[in-house]
Amino acid sequence: MNNKNNRRIFFFTGLGADERAFAYLKITPPFPKVYVSWLTPEENESMAGYCLRLAKHYHIKNGDVLIGLSFGGMVATEINRHIEPALTILISSAATRQELPLPYRMAGKTGIYRLIPEKTLHKPGKLKYFLFGLQKPQQRRLFDEIVMQSDVTFVRWAIRQVVTWNNTERPQRLVKIHGTSDRILPLHKPSTDFIILGGSHFLTWEKADEVSDILNSLLEKSPGQLLQ
Repeated sequence: MNNKNNRRIFFFTGLGADERAFAYLKITPPFPKVYVSWLTPEENESMAGYCLRLAKHYHIKNGDVLIGLSFGGMVATEINRHIEPALTILISSAATRQELPLPYRMAGKTGIYRLIPEKTLHKPGKLKYFLFGLQKPQQRRLFDEIVMQSDVTFVRWAIRQVVTWNNTERPQRLVKIHGTSDRILPLHKPSTDFIILGGSHFLTWEKADEVSDILNSLLEKSPGQLLQ
Protein backbone atom coordinates (compact mmCIF):
# COMPACT_ATOMS: atom_id res chain seq x y z
CA MET A 1 0.00 0.00 0.00
CA ASN A 2 1.18 3.53 -0.70
CA ASN A 3 2.59 5.31 2.33
CA LYS A 4 1.23 8.61 3.56
CA ASN A 5 3.67 10.68 1.53
CA ASN A 6 2.65 8.98 -1.73
CA ARG A 7 -1.07 9.15 -1.10
CA ARG A 8 -3.15 10.75 -3.86
CA ILE A 9 -6.67 12.10 -3.41
CA PHE A 10 -9.21 11.39 -6.13
CA PHE A 11 -12.36 13.53 -6.15
CA PHE A 12 -15.51 12.16 -7.78
CA THR A 13 -18.19 14.78 -8.27
CA GLY A 14 -21.97 14.55 -8.31
CA LEU A 15 -24.30 13.57 -11.11
CA GLY A 16 -24.00 16.10 -13.93
CA ALA A 17 -21.48 18.23 -12.04
CA ASP A 18 -17.74 18.80 -12.38
CA GLU A 19 -14.78 19.71 -10.17
CA ARG A 20 -16.37 23.06 -9.33
CA ALA A 21 -18.49 21.13 -6.82
CA PHE A 22 -15.34 21.04 -4.65
CA ALA A 23 -14.36 24.67 -5.23
CA TYR A 24 -15.05 25.82 -1.64
CA LEU A 25 -13.16 23.06 0.16
CA LYS A 26 -9.83 23.87 1.81
CA ILE A 27 -7.68 20.73 1.93
CA THR A 28 -4.47 21.38 3.87
CA PRO A 29 -2.46 18.12 3.61
CA PRO A 30 -0.16 18.53 0.56
CA PHE A 31 -1.21 15.38 -1.27
CA PRO A 32 -1.64 15.38 -5.07
CA LYS A 33 -5.28 16.02 -5.92
CA VAL A 34 -6.96 14.52 -8.98
CA TYR A 35 -10.39 15.79 -10.00
CA VAL A 36 -11.98 13.01 -12.01
CA SER A 37 -13.86 13.96 -15.18
CA TRP A 38 -16.60 11.57 -16.22
CA LEU A 39 -15.91 9.36 -19.21
CA THR A 40 -18.61 8.86 -21.81
CA PRO A 41 -20.47 5.63 -20.94
CA GLU A 42 -20.28 2.89 -23.51
CA GLU A 43 -23.46 1.40 -24.94
CA ASN A 44 -25.28 -0.65 -22.28
CA GLU A 45 -22.33 -0.22 -19.90
CA SER A 46 -23.00 -1.29 -16.32
CA MET A 47 -22.10 0.72 -13.23
CA ALA A 48 -19.48 -1.88 -12.25
CA GLY A 49 -17.93 -1.94 -15.72
CA TYR A 50 -17.86 1.83 -15.95
CA CYS A 51 -16.20 2.25 -12.55
CA LEU A 52 -13.54 -0.34 -13.35
CA ARG A 53 -12.79 1.45 -16.63
CA LEU A 54 -12.62 4.79 -14.81
CA ALA A 55 -10.18 3.39 -12.23
CA LYS A 56 -7.92 2.04 -14.97
CA HIS A 57 -8.11 5.28 -16.94
CA TYR A 58 -6.91 7.32 -13.96
CA HIS A 59 -4.48 4.66 -12.69
CA ILE A 60 -6.06 4.61 -9.25
CA LYS A 61 -4.01 2.36 -6.97
CA ASN A 62 -3.94 0.78 -3.53
CA GLY A 63 -3.33 3.38 -0.84
CA ASP A 64 -4.99 6.27 -2.65
CA VAL A 65 -7.88 8.18 -1.08
CA LEU A 66 -11.28 8.37 -2.77
CA ILE A 67 -13.65 11.26 -2.01
CA GLY A 68 -17.06 11.05 -3.66
CA LEU A 69 -19.92 13.55 -3.62
CA SER A 70 -23.45 12.21 -4.17
CA PHE A 71 -23.32 9.97 -7.29
CA GLY A 72 -19.53 10.21 -7.06
CA GLY A 73 -19.69 8.48 -3.69
CA MET A 74 -21.41 5.50 -5.26
CA VAL A 75 -18.72 5.42 -7.94
CA ALA A 76 -16.01 5.54 -5.26
CA THR A 77 -17.71 2.65 -3.47
CA GLU A 78 -17.69 0.58 -6.66
CA ILE A 79 -14.02 1.34 -7.34
CA ASN A 80 -13.30 0.19 -3.79
CA ARG A 81 -14.17 -3.33 -4.97
CA HIS A 82 -11.11 -3.42 -7.23
CA ILE A 83 -8.44 -1.69 -5.13
CA GLU A 84 -7.56 -1.19 -1.46
CA PRO A 85 -7.77 2.58 -0.87
CA ALA A 86 -6.34 4.08 2.30
CA LEU A 87 -9.77 5.59 2.82
CA THR A 88 -13.03 6.16 0.95
CA ILE A 89 -15.01 9.24 2.00
CA LEU A 90 -18.61 9.69 0.91
CA ILE A 91 -20.25 13.11 1.10
CA SER A 92 -24.05 13.31 0.74
CA SER A 93 -24.04 9.83 -0.71
CA ALA A 94 -24.83 6.16 -0.10
CA ALA A 95 -22.60 3.13 0.35
CA THR A 96 -25.32 0.51 -0.25
CA ARG A 97 -28.66 0.24 -1.98
CA GLN A 98 -30.42 0.04 1.38
CA GLU A 99 -29.28 3.61 2.13
CA LEU A 100 -31.10 4.99 -0.92
CA PRO A 101 -34.60 6.43 -0.40
CA LEU A 102 -37.44 4.00 -1.11
CA PRO A 103 -38.81 6.11 -4.02
CA TYR A 104 -35.45 5.77 -5.80
CA ARG A 105 -35.45 2.01 -5.39
CA MET A 106 -39.05 1.82 -6.60
CA ALA A 107 -38.19 3.98 -9.61
CA GLY A 108 -35.50 1.46 -10.51
CA LYS A 109 -37.94 -1.44 -10.31
CA THR A 110 -40.73 0.25 -12.25
CA GLY A 111 -38.60 2.11 -14.80
CA ILE A 112 -40.52 5.34 -14.17
CA TYR A 113 -37.22 7.27 -14.17
CA ARG A 114 -37.25 6.94 -17.98
CA LEU A 115 -40.12 9.46 -18.09
CA ILE A 116 -38.01 12.37 -16.81
CA PRO A 117 -38.15 15.06 -19.56
CA GLU A 118 -34.76 15.86 -21.04
CA LYS A 119 -35.33 19.61 -20.81
CA THR A 120 -35.56 19.40 -17.01
CA LEU A 121 -32.06 17.91 -16.81
CA HIS A 122 -30.54 20.99 -18.41
CA LYS A 123 -32.70 23.60 -16.72
CA PRO A 124 -31.75 25.29 -13.40
CA GLY A 125 -34.32 27.07 -11.29
CA LYS A 126 -35.86 27.63 -7.86
CA LEU A 127 -36.96 24.01 -7.40
CA LYS A 128 -33.41 22.77 -7.82
CA TYR A 129 -32.11 25.49 -5.51
CA PHE A 130 -34.57 24.20 -2.89
CA LEU A 131 -33.73 20.52 -3.40
CA PHE A 132 -29.98 21.11 -3.28
CA GLY A 133 -30.23 23.60 -0.41
CA LEU A 134 -28.58 26.49 -2.26
CA GLN A 135 -29.19 29.89 -0.67
CA LYS A 136 -26.23 32.09 -1.59
CA PRO A 137 -26.53 34.00 -4.90
CA GLN A 138 -22.97 33.26 -6.03
CA GLN A 139 -23.46 29.56 -5.44
CA ARG A 140 -26.76 29.57 -7.31
CA ARG A 141 -25.06 31.23 -10.29
CA LEU A 142 -22.28 28.63 -10.29
CA PHE A 143 -24.84 25.85 -9.94
CA ASP A 144 -26.76 27.23 -12.95
CA GLU A 145 -23.58 27.15 -15.05
CA ILE A 146 -22.85 23.56 -14.10
CA VAL A 147 -26.40 22.39 -14.85
CA MET A 148 -26.54 24.10 -18.24
CA GLN A 149 -23.14 22.71 -19.23
CA SER A 150 -23.85 19.14 -18.11
CA ASP A 151 -23.87 16.20 -20.53
CA VAL A 152 -27.50 15.06 -20.72
CA THR A 153 -26.52 11.65 -22.11
CA PHE A 154 -24.30 11.01 -19.12
CA VAL A 155 -26.89 12.35 -16.67
CA ARG A 156 -29.56 9.98 -18.04
CA TRP A 157 -27.16 7.05 -17.81
CA ALA A 158 -26.15 8.01 -14.27
CA ILE A 159 -29.76 8.35 -13.08
CA ARG A 160 -30.41 4.80 -14.28
CA GLN A 161 -27.33 3.56 -12.41
CA VAL A 162 -28.43 5.25 -9.17
CA VAL A 163 -31.97 3.84 -9.10
CA THR A 164 -30.91 0.33 -10.17
CA TRP A 165 -27.75 0.15 -8.04
CA ASN A 166 -27.57 -3.22 -6.28
CA ASN A 167 -24.56 -2.95 -3.95
CA THR A 168 -25.34 -4.47 -0.54
CA GLU A 169 -21.91 -4.49 1.13
CA ARG A 170 -20.25 -1.50 2.76
CA PRO A 171 -16.50 -1.52 2.05
CA GLN A 172 -13.91 -1.36 4.80
CA ARG A 173 -12.21 1.97 5.58
CA LEU A 174 -15.22 3.96 4.44
CA VAL A 175 -16.48 7.12 6.13
CA LYS A 176 -19.75 8.92 5.45
CA ILE A 177 -20.45 12.63 5.92
CA HIS A 178 -24.07 13.72 5.60
CA GLY A 179 -26.30 16.66 6.42
CA THR A 180 -29.55 16.56 8.35
CA SER A 181 -31.39 18.70 5.77
CA ASP A 182 -30.49 16.77 2.61
CA ARG A 183 -33.55 16.68 0.33
CA ILE A 184 -31.93 14.71 -2.51
CA LEU A 185 -30.55 11.82 -0.45
CA PRO A 186 -32.05 12.13 3.02
CA LEU A 187 -29.81 11.29 5.95
CA HIS A 188 -29.45 7.57 6.70
CA LYS A 189 -28.34 8.01 10.28
CA PRO A 190 -27.23 4.44 11.12
CA SER A 191 -24.63 4.41 8.33
CA THR A 192 -23.33 7.97 8.79
CA ASP A 193 -20.11 8.71 10.68
CA PHE A 194 -20.20 12.53 10.64
CA ILE A 195 -23.57 14.29 10.77
CA ILE A 196 -23.66 18.00 9.94
CA LEU A 197 -26.64 19.82 11.43
CA GLY A 198 -28.59 21.78 8.85
CA GLY A 199 -26.44 20.46 6.04
CA SER A 200 -28.08 20.24 2.61
CA HIS A 201 -27.15 17.95 -0.27
CA PHE A 202 -24.45 20.35 -1.48
CA LEU A 203 -22.44 20.11 1.72
CA THR A 204 -19.23 20.94 -0.13
CA TRP A 205 -20.61 24.43 -0.80
CA GLU A 206 -23.04 25.29 1.97
CA LYS A 207 -21.01 23.70 4.78
CA ALA A 208 -17.57 23.81 3.17
CA ASP A 209 -15.69 24.81 6.34
CA GLU A 210 -17.17 21.99 8.41
CA VAL A 211 -16.57 19.43 5.67
CA SER A 212 -13.00 20.69 5.18
CA ASP A 213 -12.27 20.31 8.90
CA ILE A 214 -13.48 16.69 8.85
CA LEU A 215 -11.54 15.86 5.69
CA ASN A 216 -8.33 17.41 6.98
CA SER A 217 -8.58 15.57 10.31
CA LEU A 218 -8.92 12.28 8.42
CA LEU A 219 -6.26 12.96 5.80
CA GLU A 220 -3.65 13.97 8.36
CA LYS A 221 -3.67 10.49 9.87
CA SER A 222 -1.43 7.65 8.74
CA PRO A 223 -3.16 4.76 6.91
CA GLY A 224 -3.16 2.61 10.05
CA GLN A 225 -4.86 5.35 12.07
CA LEU A 226 -7.48 6.46 9.57
CA LEU A 227 -10.48 4.91 11.28
CA GLN A 228 -9.26 5.08 14.85
